[in-house]
Amino acid sequence: MFNHIASLLIEVLASVIAGAALLRVYLQFHFIPLSLKSGNPFAPFVFATTNWLVMPLRKCVPSWGRLDSASGLAAYLVIVCKCAALAFLGLLSTEPLALFLDSIYALLSLILSCLSSLTLAYALLSWVQRDSPVFDLMSRMVLPLLVPIRRRLPTIGGLDLSVFVLLILLQVLEIVLRDGHIYLLRLIWNP
Repeated sequence: MFNHIASLLIEVLASVIAGAALLRVYLQFHFIPLSLKSGNPFAPFVFATTNWLVMPLRKCVPSWGRLDSASGLAAYLVIVCKCAALAFLGLLSTEPLALFLDSIYALLSLILSCLSSLTLAYALLSWVQRDSPVFDLMSRMVLPLLVPIRRRLPTIGGLDLSVFVLLILLQVLEIVLRDGHIYLLRLIWNP
């Protein structure tokens, strides 16, 4: 029972911190202002959650073009710590290669979960509050993912199905990722 409670708390804490770091990467990649003066409602949360880790990493990890590599590395380090803690509790393998694969899987899975959550929030806000600043921000975050789908998918009876298609694609990617992870772990133990 203790292991399950500790596992839940570790998962939630790591997901919040790593998710905020990934949000920082995503916003900066799409040139969405992330400063306290910009009015971005996510800025105070993102800074409070990630500055303690991202700012020291920025001193030694350069950005790659539009990609904030320090924030991406921060997210990965948090996930590695989460996987190590779960391995310490006996819930994951302690073998280094398996731990590496578990952390890569957890990071990619978190990215897909964050994208799904953003898409769902965008869809819900589009129905109830299209004139809010939060909807404008969500649009700027989700539209780069929806535009390629909208180019290929016509509206059906005036209904835009691009959000639905994006959510299905993200779920398919999650299934492929999970099955690939299981397959790689089986290769390690049963060569």
